[in-house]
Amino acid sequence: MARNNEFTLIAITDSNYPMIENLVDESQREGFEFVLRTIDDWDSGANRFSRIGEGLWGLVSGTELVGIGGLNVDPYVKNADTGRVRHLYIRKAYRRKGCATLLMRTIIGRAELYFRTLRLFTANPAAAVFYEQLGFEHLPGYKVSHVLSFDRSVRHAEP
Repeated sequence: MARNNEFTLIAITDSNYPMIENLVDESQREGFEFVLRTIDDWDSGANRFSRIGEGLWGLVSGTELVGIGGLNVDPYVKNADTGRVRHLYIRKAYRRKGCATLLMRTIIGRAELYFRTLRLFTANPAAAVFYEQLGFEHLPGYKVSHVLSFDRSVRHAEP
């Protein structure tokens, strides 16, 4: 568990994943269905972010979950050395306060241990600028808009 002055970074687990439900209404009002899909996939077992290198994290302020972000093996490529940023969402009131950056630095840090490349898809221009500021390159293709390549070899260390 990592902390800064305002926020606590937590790993999402079976015991705390119901906290994600608090993000659903706001995310759906904004047109984002992936937060609800995160819950549905966890419930069904389709995606529990449990393969080697994967993880789902939440950011808590006080007792309130204010954002989530995950890392999966990229299901849209054949090689398992490619990770994918999944379901990054920050509540409106907490945007532009470093929350997404904190989650993304966690995701990138984990990805560097297990993957050679990290990919994501966004159609949101503001999100695209954010990812590019983190070092992602705009490389549109099938199910991808941005790619971050890691120079060193994959270490496959356990978290």
